[in-house]
Amino acid sequence: MKKFALAFLALSTCFASEIDPFNGRDVELANALPVINAKANFLMQDALDKANEKDECSEKALYKQLRKKFRNQYTSEFSKWVVETEQIEKVTTNTSDSIYQDFKWFQAIVPGLFAKISDPAGKVMRVNGVLIGTDKFEHFFGSGFNYFKKFYLKEKTLEKAMNIGYRAETGFLGAMMTGVMSYADMVANFNGMRFWNTMLGKHVDILTLQPVSPYVSCKEGKWQQVRELELGAYIDDAWDEGINCSWFRTEKLVDKVKVQMAKYARRDNISITCPMSTEKLNIAGEKYQNLPIDIVNYQGHQPLKKLKK
Repeated sequence: MKKFALAFLALSTCFASEIDPFNGRDVELANALPVINAKANFLMQDALDKANEKDECSEKALYKQLRKKFRNQYTSEFSKWVVETEQIEKVTTNTSDSIYQDFKWFQAIVPGLFAKISDPAGKVMRVNGVLIGTDKFEHFFGSGFNYFKKFYLKEKTLEKAMNIGYRAETGFLGAMMTGVMSYADMVANFNGMRFWNTMLGKHVDILTLQPVSPYVSCKEGKWQQVRELELGAYIDDAWDEGINCSWFRTEKLVDKVKVQMAKYARRDNISITCPMSTEKLNIAGEKYQNLPIDIVNYQGHQPLKKLKK
């Protein structure tokens, strides 16, 4: 019984609730970009100072310290700060009030059970006009680094790197437990790979196929920041789950989400569909054409059984 309780606690705390991109969508939120850029650059400098305490310009030490700052909300500083800080205006929707409120535990155990017990709130903010969940930076920094390591450091194919996120979204950590397969998460993952590649700028950017100007360089045996982090360079409307629509594990879950969206529409007297803007979806989607795994969804909400890799 004790082991079961510990396992239950671990699962309930490790699986964050899914964000609701439709509730309060018209709320005016201040642009979070200046605040998140300032925090990211502050943490970057702290990481460099600690990395410089080790061997001269050790890449291993550099990445180790950076990963302490930029990973997920449980093991690093930035992602936890984004979720908890009051410096960023956010819309908070509890699972019990969200588009996932009718999910049953046997359909999706995280929103259907764990989130309703502890009710971790999914939070949404605006970054340069783009509505994104606070969870996206976990994907950007965390999964993005795994993509970077697989593709750039281990020199595996881009498909194998991107398959990390695909398997996560369709497997145990994604649709099996949450009921949700998020295309927007995979876009954040992909751009995180671009971010980590830019850190030292050793390889061309995977989208532009052009050399990149690094954030960090070795000078006189020390790591030095040579230009400021600008996280807005990686964020577009494909990060928005109201634009780049998620898929759900079953047809029943799709129907339950659509019922709640219809209630929002009646309540707020506005049209709520997915995508909320086909124009924005098409513009964002042009960037990600011809990738080995699709990360932009043009079909709206669908059940996962129809998905083809």
